[in-house]
Amino acid sequence: MTEVTKLAGHRFAQADYAIGRYAATVPSDTTLADVTHPEFFANHLTVFRRGMTIDIVSDDFGLDCTLRVLAVTKTTAVVRVIRLFDEDSAPRATATEVSPAEVSFGGPHHKWRFLHGGNVIQTGFDTRDAAEKAADRYVQQMKG
Repeated sequence: MTEVTKLAGHRFAQADYAIGRYAATVPSDTTLADVTHPEFFANHLTVFRRGMTIDIVSDDFGLDCTLRVLAVTKTTAVVRVIRLFDEDSAPRATATEVSPAEVSFGGPHHKWRFLHGGNVIQTGFDTRDAAEKAADRYVQQMKG
């Protein structure tokens, strides 16, 4: 039989406080070194608390990480990385088949348009060719 060690005499109790969780969107050229610099969040230190987490995503999704705030002073915040998305080691999603978009004329108001899954996606194309090109771009974007 397996011996179970019980959690007794340790610091384990219901939290009487909430650890804040914030999110930040940063420009595409921002690096991990930038966001872990102690002065990066200098304008937001009044809301920072020790132990809180910050989810950071860049505009192009190149940087995607979670930071834990370890210490806050009047001018700096010391953080550590607790999660960092790495494109090379991330599991790959399996390719799925995306249904084709339908191109049709929607009348004088909609003009040429394309639909996907029965929903009108975009309208106002002057030619069928322009609507087909936009529909192809849309389907390619859905495929990834």
